[in-house]
Amino acid sequence: MPATAMEEETAFGGTREESDRILILRGSMTLGKGLVAAVLAGTLGVTPGAGAAGQANQESPGEPRSGTAASVTLLTGDRVVVTGKSFRVEPGAAREVHFSSGYRDGHLYVVPSDAAPLVAQGVLDERLFDVTQLLAWRYGDADTPDIPLITQSPQGTAPALRGAAATRQLTSLNMTAQRVAKKSAGEAWRSLVGGASTLAAGKGRIWLDGRRSYTLDRSTKQIGATEAWQRGFAGQGVTVAVLDSGYDPTHPDLKDVVTQSRNFSDEPDITDRIGHGTHVTSIIAGAGEKYRGVAPGARIAFGKLGARISDSAILAGMEWAATEVKAKIVNMSFGGPDEPGLDPIEQAVNTLSQKTGTLFVVGAGNEGGEGTVYSPGSADAALTVGAVDRSDQMADFSSRGPRIGDHAVKPDVTAPGVDIVAAAAAGTADGTHVAMSGTSMATPHVAGAAAILAQRHPDWSGQQLKAALVGSARPTGGATPYQQGTGRVDVLRSLDQEVIAAPTGVWAAFPYGQPGERRATGKITYSNTGAAPVTLDLADGSDVLTLSPQRLEVPAGGQASVTVTIDAEGKGPGDYPGIVTATAGDTVVRTPAGAYVEPESYDVTVTVQGRDGGTADGVQGLVYDQATGAQRGLVFHGDTATIRLPKGRWNLYTEIPGMGDRSLTFAHQPFEIDDADVSLTVDGSKAKRITFTVDDPTAVLAPDFALSMANGPWRTGMVAFGYSGGFYLVPVRQPGLTYLAQTAWTKKDTTPSPYRYDLVDQRTDGFPDAPGYAARTRDMVKATVTYRSTVPGATGTLYTGPVLPGDVLSPGLSTWEDLPLPSRLTRYLTPGFAWNDEFSTGGLIEHGTGPVRDRNFTQVWNAAVTGPSFAVSGGSRAGDTLAFPADGLYSSETAGRTGMDATATGTLTLTGNGKEIATTGITGCLPYRSEECTLTATLTQADTAYTLTTSSRRPEAKLSTGIDAVWTFRSARTAKPEPLPLMAVRYTPQDLDDDNRAKPGSRTTVPIQVERAPGAREAAVASIKLEASADDGRTWRPVRVQATRSGWTARLDNPTTPGYVSLRATVTDKAGNGVTQTVTRAYAVG
Repeated sequence: MPATAMEEETAFGGTREESDRILILRGSMTLGKGLVAAVLAGTLGVTPGAGAAGQANQESPGEPRSGTAASVTLLTGDRVVVTGKSFRVEPGAAREVHFSSGYRDGHLYVVPSDAAPLVAQGVLDERLFDVTQLLAWRYGDADTPDIPLITQSPQGTAPALRGAAATRQLTSLNMTAQRVAKKSAGEAWRSLVGGASTLAAGKGRIWLDGRRSYTLDRSTKQIGATEAWQRGFAGQGVTVAVLDSGYDPTHPDLKDVVTQSRNFSDEPDITDRIGHGTHVTSIIAGAGEKYRGVAPGARIAFGKLGARISDSAILAGMEWAATEVKAKIVNMSFGGPDEPGLDPIEQAVNTLSQKTGTLFVVGAGNEGGEGTVYSPGSADAALTVGAVDRSDQMADFSSRGPRIGDHAVKPDVTAPGVDIVAAAAAGTADGTHVAMSGTSMATPHVAGAAAILAQRHPDWSGQQLKAALVGSARPTGGATPYQQGTGRVDVLRSLDQEVIAAPTGVWAAFPYGQPGERRATGKITYSNTGAAPVTLDLADGSDVLTLSPQRLEVPAGGQASVTVTIDAEGKGPGDYPGIVTATAGDTVVRTPAGAYVEPESYDVTVTVQGRDGGTADGVQGLVYDQATGAQRGLVFHGDTATIRLPKGRWNLYTEIPGMGDRSLTFAHQPFEIDDADVSLTVDGSKAKRITFTVDDPTAVLAPDFALSMANGPWRTGMVAFGYSGGFYLVPVRQPGLTYLAQTAWTKKDTTPSPYRYDLVDQRTDGFPDAPGYAARTRDMVKATVTYRSTVPGATGTLYTGPVLPGDVLSPGLSTWEDLPLPSRLTRYLTPGFAWNDEFSTGGLIEHGTGPVRDRNFTQVWNAAVTGPSFAVSGGSRAGDTLAFPADGLYSSETAGRTGMDATATGTLTLTGNGKEIATTGITGCLPYRSEECTLTATLTQADTAYTLTTSSRRPEAKLSTGIDAVWTFRSARTAKPEPLPLMAVRYTPQDLDDDNRAKPGSRTTVPIQVERAPGAREAAVASIKLEASADDGRTWRPVRVQATRSGWTARLDNPTTPGYVSLRATVTDKAGNGVTQTVTRAYAVG
């Protein structure tokens, strides 16, 4: 959808990208949200030392650093390295930029300063900087050497991308799918933004080649298909294209149904490996006796997209279906979260619908909440389908409108989508048929209905088919147009009715503050395909609609129009959806209509002066709501930006580049919108330089700098590099605004440094007059830290950041160079902060947040024994849904820490009443892919005994090489999410050396604790038994366990020769829960 309303046609009757829906717009009103708002956040910096930028650029972005940190190279050539909850940025060669970072909906965005304006202008896809999504989609550096893109220019030629290779030409869409080698990404970026390139001139667009997700026994009768068959209409002669995961050509229900196919995926054949496409295809045209499809006479052209769908595969499949196959209908049971602006798939839906007459039937999505309709179902030309159950009641998962951006009505119709039984692909389910739920199942019902209707009217275009299906749908009582469109599709009525209406929706969006302008008029035209005239009685269905006339005669084979007046004068802000209903006996034609009224809003104009008092250029900024933290990006033209905002209290944040020097100035100021337009001036000449110092003459500033800011619900963070002119703040007094700047200092010309200073400047209630921090070693908290080794020759990396009030984490700074293991490091910390630390080595990541540090302390990382920890989570049950993540199975001995291992492989299995309920694999478990290593299961309501088993191996580890556990517990339906009553056994063997070794023949004291997840129901331990093995578990011997005040203690007699000690514990509690936990090679002897 459009980012701003005024980008579209403003005259009544105009179109939005070949729309079938009238969109009435008045005045100047921005309805979309700023694309870069969440990430163009507060950026503060400090001047790095002379060698900092050079150190940062020593490595090529094409060669990821070692360790567990996952890296992703951006299109700009910069690399973001993520470890657990921390990240760092490595700028590309010779790049002097800063990086704005922020979290939105749990996703980390990192946007370079030279890319932010292009994102804000909408010519560069913000997903190119969504680090979380890039890694989840396996676009990280360990997954692929390339960056996949979709490019477009008005001339149909792709924007110049030096070093790019075209993978697909999408001629009818003026688009090209390309791949840029990461090793040459920096060069490609310079070719994009430099000189007279089409992107620099604002003439091209670039998107990430992203990915989408896939969103029958009684349902055919429910929508009237069986009666249509009896009349001879089953879709004969109609080709429906299905773009999906694949299909099972051996399934009897699909015999002779698929007449042509093409594979657009990276999988080797047409086979359906997940079962989705087979199920969808059989709902449309399945030939089974019991589970027959909606249009069993139709023929299918199948385009395989695979299990992991790329946007370029979708575009190629759409072009093939519409232009080569010439399918009348295309079923697309997939989608992704919508954003303002037209993404390439939405563009393709609108363009191909207009050019070819194809109807694209698309699922609304399965998010369930208000304003959650997925793309490309959000496209105007799409026939967008929500889901109902067998009683025609809205499915709770079915995505609702309004549409993001303009508040128009979506979905268009609904169809059965709950517990739909249809064909199962071989190897994806037990038996030949399976029940599935989702708008993915509702969508093929409507595609089949369209095929039946197309048989009746072979000369109709896709938009005429859409009009007939939308107009003839049956509404569900109590559901609004935003939930159901016009209602559940009715095949029989669509066949019988001879009147259709165009357009399929009439909508107005009115800005605030223009008296007399909240009124618009237009027409709905009714076409009569019958041999006799029809007289329609019209009802408006809304107090903002007036119809003239209210009775209308439509001649046989002709048309007649009704004038629709939308009048929102005197109406408060909000949505006013309605349905215009035209009736004539059994004929009922329904058309969504209504209005959106903008809240009281005014224009805000921002003018920025540079630090030298002159005109500023290259300014970036945002505004955010003081109450909610919701952000909107500013687009500057020179030193000025204008934005329209609702009445209320706001904050303005700006970044001002230095003119003639490599400096950056940051300003933050509150303002209030009351009852008039607002003009603001940012005076950079008042800025003060940020200064950090250390009283150790051997210390130099590390290459990166981090900043966090918090103000009520608003949070942001950043890192910066290479600004030789320094960083500045414009002082401001503002209660509630907290800023925190962090720098690190290490020993000059020494790698690795034996010490590290972590300096923090935190101020509350605004930006200070004298920003920075002068550190004295004697006033710092001294931490003596040991980083142990488990693998000879291994290295490790530390990430650290202070925690702001409200548990806000800073972006974090790394030690930058790898630490040889084992290592000892003296850290000097600014007192008064809790620290969020992460340590990574090999495949292992450890995370922990310590207490506020005011005194000297010691700390050990990577210490045996690594095993399960429930310090953060031990699984949970919500209602009848169980979830157990594997990301806490690899935690070291220190209490309060959790760990993950990307190299571990294994399984998680849940059984109940002797039957397997669910199982999942353990592989590549990292924070950005934690859902792939989480076991989920649907349980029975009754109190039941369950067994949860895990078994995993760590092929790159020398210690804790195998971790096995069997948990037994009871569980019943919960009213709210509750932790599972599981126990983890934690060991802290004493007197091990820095390689986690005990001396041969020695006795090792092993304190033991039994840990439960926070909030789990407590039950006293009833019994605890410990066994040890010196031969990797082939034989076991019992070990005496004694109770202590804090848990238990065991004393182990170690082997007299080098080797390993394995541990097996069996624990039960008085509530009947139990665990047997085995750690192979818990610690070494040598």
